Order: sequence, then C-alpha cells, then structure tokens
Amino acid sequence: MKQRISRILLAAAAATAGVFLSACGLFNDPADSVFDQAEDAIATDMAASKIKTAQFEYEFGEGKTSTIRFLAPESVRIDVLDGDHSAVFCMNGKSGWMYLSGDVLDMTENDIRDMHGVLLQTIPFKTDFQEIFTKASLQETAEDVCGEECKVISAVFRLEPDIKAKIWIGKDTDLLRQFEFSSEDGVYTTQYFDYCDFEGVTIPSEMFRFTPEGSFKLSLVSFETNVEIPENVFKKPGTFSITEGDK
Repeated sequence: MKQRISRILLAAAAATAGVFLSACGLFNDPADSVFDQAEDAIATDMAASKIKTAQFEYEFGEGKTSTIRFLAPESVRIDVLDGDHSAVFCMNGKSGWMYLSGDVLDMTENDIRDMHGVLLQTIPFKTDFQEIFTKASLQETAEDVCGEECKVISAVFRLEPDIKAKIWIGKDTDLLRQFEFSSEDGVYTTQYFDYCDFEGVTIPSEMFRFTPEGSFKLSLVSFETNVEIPENVFKKPGTFSITEGDK
C-alpha cells in the first residue's frame, strides 16, 4: 500500500514543475534536433551553468502546495503539503529518504528510479536523458495541442520499457506543450500554459494534470534560483512531521 501511495504522490509531485527537456545526445536524428531546440527554449547553456540552487513552489488546490528544492550537484527535495496525504521525497545522488504515512523511510531502488523520473520533470538544467529514455522517434505528422501546432516524440523509459511516453513540442516556440505516459494503472497527462522567463529559464506558470485518480490545476507561486538552501535540508532526519519539519 505504501509503495502505491509513494508512486501516486511522486507522479503528482513530478507534475508540479513540468517536464523540462535537455539535449544529452540520447536521441537519434531527427528526434535529437527537436530536443536540442527545446532545451535552448527552456534554458540557455549560460543560464543553466549559473544555477547552483533552485526552489519552485506550486499550488494545486486550496491549502495544497508542492515545493521543490535543488542543490548542485545532485540533491533534490520535494515537499507535498496535502493534509493527510502530505509527504516528502529527498534524494542525494544514488540514495534517498522519504516521509510517507507518518514514517521516515529509506528509498528502495524502485523509489530511486521513480525519483529520477521526478528529476526529469523538475530540474530543467540537470536532467540526464540517457538514464531515463530510449527508443525515441519523431512522429511524421504534427498535432494541435494547447493552442499550438506541435511536433510529437514517442519514447519508452529505459528501466521500465513497458511504460511509453509521448512529448509534444511547439513548432513555433520549441516549448513543451504536453507530456503523457502510460503505465499499468492508466494514463498520466500534463499540459503546459503561460510560460514565463526567469533570468534565462523559461517555465510554465499554469499546468493541468490528468491522472487515473482525477484532474487538477497547478499554479506557479514562486521560482527562485541561487537562493540559500542549507545542506541539512537534504539529510535524513531521525524523526519528522509535516507541521514541525522544515518545509
């Protein structure tokens, strides 16, 4: 049961900052050129190289928030504040911990794998697509999505090849418009609107998430880079509570 809750919450957390694209030499031509252009549209190399820390916050309902904190080179923490379903997921390189259903737990290999998927969707300048996707191909025909004609890329998750993904990239803007993946429990879709520029990093200010459990809207509250984030935020605590913990 906890594993299922973990996967659902990770999927929700993943949507909070959107699926950002990074060109890492993974995709074969012509798909790789689409991702190259999308990477430049999200964050220029110069802007990305200057980011040592980042903090995102989204609202996804009354009193519900998701906060993502990143500390270079590979520490990331996601706090989901949602009443009895509140949770924390934190990873430092190849290890991690989570606060789930009142317990502080070490992440399993499956949890780490899921967390890498979250990194794909939350850290626009630190994603390693070679660890996540394979068999990418560019669809021959474009599709209209979120008010823009889009190029469509299909791929599968490298560690879970049964999970298929599709990514829609705007033909005129090179911005991500929709991300979708299918797993055994259903289809998860996120749509992206109203992009804003933050010192060279472009992120959506509104997103709509559709899951087997329901749908909801996410609104950007804040996005900051190079803010002070203490290293102990990422360390596993002996005990923790959402009301008393460092959110």
